Amino acid sequence: MKTAPYWWENAAPFGDRRGDPPAALPAQCDVVIVGAGLTGCSAALTLARAGKDVVALDAQRPGWGASTRNGGMIGGGYRLSHQQMVEKYGAQTAHRLLVESHVDSLEFAVSRIRDEGIDCDYHRYGRFRGQWNRAEYDATARSLDDLRKLVAVNIDMVPPEAQRAEIGSDLYSGGMLLHDHGGLHPGKYMMGMALAAERAGARLFGHTAVRDVRPAGSGFAVATARGEIRAAAVLMATNGYTTPDFAKLKRRMIPVSSFLIATEELPEGMADDLMPGRRMCVETRNRHCYFRLSPDGRRLVLGGRAAMNRVSLARSARVLHGLLGEIFPQTRTLKLSHSWTGHTGFTFSFMPHIGRLDGIWHAMGYSGSGNAMAPYLGHKAALLMMGDPAGETAFTETTLETRFWYRKTPWFLPFAHQLYRIADRRDDRARAR
Repeated sequence: MKTAPYWWENAAPFGDRRGDPPAALPAQCDVVIVGAGLTGCSAALTLARAGKDVVALDAQRPGWGASTRNGGMIGGGYRLSHQQMVEKYGAQTAHRLLVESHVDSLEFAVSRIRDEGIDCDYHRYGRFRGQWNRAEYDATARSLDDLRKLVAVNIDMVPPEAQRAEIGSDLYSGGMLLHDHGGLHPGKYMMGMALAAERAGARLFGHTAVRDVRPAGSGFAVATARGEIRAAAVLMATNGYTTPDFAKLKRRMIPVSSFLIATEELPEGMADDLMPGRRMCVETRNRHCYFRLSPDGRRLVLGGRAAMNRVSLARSARVLHGLLGEIFPQTRTLKLSHSWTGHTGFTFSFMPHIGRLDGIWHAMGYSGSGNAMAPYLGHKAALLMMGDPAGETAFTETTLETRFWYRKTPWFLPFAHQLYRIADRRDDRARAR
């Protein structure tokens, strides 16, 4: 069983395509971007197209993190309900957040794929969101009626009796079908975004960890493992991989691990039985399994919350294989070909944010929904850095909070994991009644 992401098989992270030694860092530029994933490369593309001299730096190879370690689903929406957004940010901002989350970010990401000619196996498959019990189904149906009054969403409920047309499992109590959501190949997506940034004139450097950013004259001095570079502006795009070197941001970002597996190639006919609609699938229980067919239709890829602390990939594979067998009993004899993990970047508000700390820009906090939101907010951040009014976004009005008890280590995650397990067991008992 391989422990590198399945997506690296035929689209290795950007930088592996050439064996040349890394080029020397320039002494100065207009903008340094720390983190060369989807956020960083989208921002670099926008800035370079506007004539800025842009350098994007990554501690690993560009795209090594969550950008190529996710499940390859692309859509919109967030965990906060509209009412929660209203209570936190006010009615006007809440409405703007809904529109940007559900519509604008996805439209932008798809336009990036189209306009840059990114061949990443993108397809609008639709996403089935399995409801764990009937009470959840009824509550979701009511909330969907309310959402339709606020945003033009292309979403329908799928009652339990129609569920088999979407997914070959009886585990769920019906579901929600988000027609406009899609799937893609994360490795190819990231590679295409990085190449587009380079074509526009941005320079990307891997294996260049940034240790410090400090004010210097009218700009900043960026200290890296390979020397120092001066820039007029800096954008942090590190999300769940933000390091303790940047303590203020680190205290506002919670790195939550997501674990994933890919199966061996499926027996003839099984793909049609399991996924007749070829949907992207997620569920509402706290285990939060998400699963799909690979783009070639030959394997199942499943991710979930196997743990919220460090565990071996062998252990997480056993947990996820068990969950896969619970959803699809016919898969219990399948072997796994890959088991891997990656960090998502959560915020205490469960919402992304664009802003500045000590004059340094940041765009991050996607809370598990980065394939659409990361390119969108990278683009918005770039526009804001240039003073372009088109950069206006409600995500400057969200909050990047911290807590007095969170410093640099998310010690509380194992406790949160246990609380989620308790909640799942409670829901299981309610479901059985």
